[in-house]
Amino acid sequence: MMVTIVVITLAIVYGYLQLAVNQNIEDKIILSARQQARIIGSEALQSITSVNNKVANQIIQQYSQNESVEEAAILLADSSLLGYYAKLQDMPLPVMDAKTPLTRSATDLIIAEPIYNDKEKIGYVYVHYNLASLLSEKPNFLWFMIALAVTMLFISFLVAGYFQKLLTQPIQSMVRHINNMFQSRNFDKRLKAKSDDEIGQLIKGFNQVLDATQDRENELTTRGKQLQKLVDVRTKQLFMKAHYDSLTGLPNRYLLVDRLHQAISKSSRNKTSIALLFLDLDRFKVINDNFGHQNGDQLLKEVAKRLKKMAREGDTVARLGGDEFVFLLENLAHAKDAARSALRIIKSFSKPFQLQEHVLHVSTSIGISIYPEDGQDDKILLKNADISMYHAKKKGPGNFSYYSEEMNNTSLERLAVESNLQTAIEKGELSLVYQPQKRLKEEQFKNAEALLRWNNPELGRVSPGVFIPIAEETGLIKKIDLWVISQVCKQIKEWKDEGLTDLTVAINVSAGHLISSSLLEHIKSEIILNQIKAEQLEIEITEEVFVEQTQPTIENLKAIKKLGAKIAIDDFGTGYSSLQYLQDFPVDTLKLDGMFIKTLETDRRSQGIVRSTIILAHSLGLELVAECVEDQWQLDFLTTNQCDIVQGFLFSKPLKAKEMFEICNSVKTEATQDQTA
Repeated sequence: MMVTIVVITLAIVYGYLQLAVNQNIEDKIILSARQQARIIGSEALQSITSVNNKVANQIIQQYSQNESVEEAAILLADSSLLGYYAKLQDMPLPVMDAKTPLTRSATDLIIAEPIYNDKEKIGYVYVHYNLASLLSEKPNFLWFMIALAVTMLFISFLVAGYFQKLLTQPIQSMVRHINNMFQSRNFDKRLKAKSDDEIGQLIKGFNQVLDATQDRENELTTRGKQLQKLVDVRTKQLFMKAHYDSLTGLPNRYLLVDRLHQAISKSSRNKTSIALLFLDLDRFKVINDNFGHQNGDQLLKEVAKRLKKMAREGDTVARLGGDEFVFLLENLAHAKDAARSALRIIKSFSKPFQLQEHVLHVSTSIGISIYPEDGQDDKILLKNADISMYHAKKKGPGNFSYYSEEMNNTSLERLAVESNLQTAIEKGELSLVYQPQKRLKEEQFKNAEALLRWNNPELGRVSPGVFIPIAEETGLIKKIDLWVISQVCKQIKEWKDEGLTDLTVAINVSAGHLISSSLLEHIKSEIILNQIKAEQLEIEITEEVFVEQTQPTIENLKAIKKLGAKIAIDDFGTGYSSLQYLQDFPVDTLKLDGMFIKTLETDRRSQGIVRSTIILAHSLGLELVAECVEDQWQLDFLTTNQCDIVQGFLFSKPLKAKEMFEICNSVKTEATQDQTA
């Protein structure tokens, strides 16, 4: 090994010396060629100044003695030819570039040496050499180099033999010890240094490397265990994220479908039934809009906790998203057992939910689909349970419904309504009619309620009872509210221009819209735009607002009232009526629900409720409007008990704007004539 190193080193030195000497000789040959060109130039100085071609040709012929010269020339300062020599006769004159003093290629060397006369450049000596022929003239030093190489090789063997004994024997001994260490896998063994020289220092260094390696191995082992724990934790987290809802911790849709697949297979083998209970919280969107998403999320967590407590062993409670939950009930003996579970769930919601400072009364609607009667796979069962849930919602909050084929048709109709409703305003399909409200003391129609109508080319006339709930669920109701307000304000302006200046119009506004300041700003802008009085607008809210009341809602209502508009509570007596609510809200009018008026003649309890409500309203300084007045007996009772305003088919059905103007104007004219008479 040592011999090889020494030989390689000597070979490198030898090669370097040869290159260096060769290069030095080549440089000297080229320098000699340039010096010869300068001598020729000095001899040609006189012929150039006198422009004597003959003398110039004689001088340049000196290069004929040099076998390396291919061609040579004496050129004037403007590169014109004065004297010329070529090794090969009868060859065309080459292009001679005298601007570059020295040009070298692999085969040629061209020298263009300038000729000066008192520092003035008057011409050039141009010489073209064959480079290989020129360099062949260098001294041959091969024998010298061979002798040098033999001498150095001999010395290298002597030096290698010495260092072989001095260095390699201890190193070979160390290598044997290292091999034994790795074969025995005993890394605790260390080498012993016999001396403190370089070899001893090398052994000590190797021992230190072993110590560091062993420490690193222990560290990597510890870190490997820690990393494995972290991988296990992350794997569990990813599994939870993929299979469980992040908000409630319940199984998500993916895990529900997986368990439903297993339940269907098991049920098919055991000839048992499966029930899917599809739950949707009633009015959750209103709660979310009024209380904020943070409280909405907290409500969903509390609902999840309550549902988990009700689940049997083997049941699955999952959250699909939003306010939708699913109960998967397995091993049912009878389909009616699902109804018992649905009733238990609905009953559990009768207990209010406590969210920090808020107490919420929440109900749920439940749709039920049964395997195998209502579907053979997960998609159909979930779809049919969803359809039956919407059917349950139509019954009112807190109901359940089994799936039937008729519901599927209803669901398709609902989708058609939702799809067409998206563009109803832009296509001009919505319109307003106005139902007169008669003031009993004045015997005049000074109030009206704006009622929304929708006529679609595909669906025909769609009942508000059908499309308004869908608009509330999809969020379109806010856009519709703003459109209604704009149209009513515009109509009041038109009536004012025609002479009807004292008509107040009631507008129904969704509960969810009251939390937004956009409602107040829109009312302001429309009043200013149409130059009408704010007191000609009456904003109707339902008792649903009482349940989801928030400070922003109350403040918006107070701001609307401060503007001059009136506030009315619609369908009073059917929801969560409370004197506390009436005290908190800036109310002007109570609208008694028509269900009490319809049974007024036959039900003494209805009479007592109506009479008491009129007294309550008056004691609070409020006006009372009675809806659905359809016969004279009802009117006489309301008149006797000093009801303020009545509304119903006894007086008029909902009218178009022009008809509304005519009926108000005619009653006003009759009243004027009676006063005159």
